[in-house]
Amino acid sequence: VGELSNPTVMDEGLAGAGIVYHLAGGMRGRGVQTPDRINRLGSLSLIDRLEHAPHVRSVVFTSSCAVYGDPAGGTVTDGSPACPHTRYGASKVAAEDAFARAHERGLPVRIARLAAVYGEGFPFLLEDWIRAGRAWLPGDGTNTIPTIHVEDAVEALIRLGTGPAHHLHYNVADRDAVTTRQFYEAVARATGGTAPRYWPSWVPQRTSLAAARLNERVQSKVAMRPRFTPDAIRLMTASVTMSTARLTTDLDMSWKHSTVQSGLSAIFGNR
Repeated sequence: VGELSNPTVMDEGLAGAGIVYHLAGGMRGRGVQTPDRINRLGSLSLIDRLEHAPHVRSVVFTSSCAVYGDPAGGTVTDGSPACPHTRYGASKVAAEDAFARAHERGLPVRIARLAAVYGEGFPFLLEDWIRAGRAWLPGDGTNTIPTIHVEDAVEALIRLGTGPAHHLHYNVADRDAVTTRQFYEAVARATGGTAPRYWPSWVPQRTSLAAARLNERVQSKVAMRPRFTPDAIRLMTASVTMSTARLTTDLDMSWKHSTVQSGLSAIFGNR
């Protein structure tokens, strides 16, 4: 346990490891913990130590669907060119590029472009806000969001670390595409809460982005972790559909919850 920038901590964690899963990352941290510092610089620190750990036989880096930006609902295949439209997405692309260069030098790495992960207690569900009837979201809810249940995300990552992965990039997402509105309406039905409302269409996006930039600047100055940021707005309104063909053809992936309805039933059905 420790900072990615601490070589001693990294070496302790890598000691005796055969498979390494790089799951550390984030959209924004406190104060000066920007996406670039967390994702790009953190990955460079890990790569440096991995090159002193020849016993490691497999490395899986969890990137993000944010690298695709906003293709306006178009389907992106495994390894489609990155086109980020957020600082978070750009930092993940930079980390991917660093791992790709290390791969060329012989590091046995695979890159998982992960959809939004949901599961018991995951913030992405907005469960508390929906139960309280206080959930507000940007956009109009018609954008397609790539999602994946945590159990399937873990299964995919394990297969990438242990199976015969023949490519560098893999999309990790559900088999079923849903819109933001469909996802959160399903959460509302499962919890008995109120589906999110959406910001009025007469609020120009540039106005909300300007407010978010100001909020991020002020909160970061006082060492807080900003949550209302331009990145958050752009990511919640982007429309992306992810093909997962390589998981099937290379790794014979079988989804436990291939649809959102199945995944949400597993979460809330036992309560």
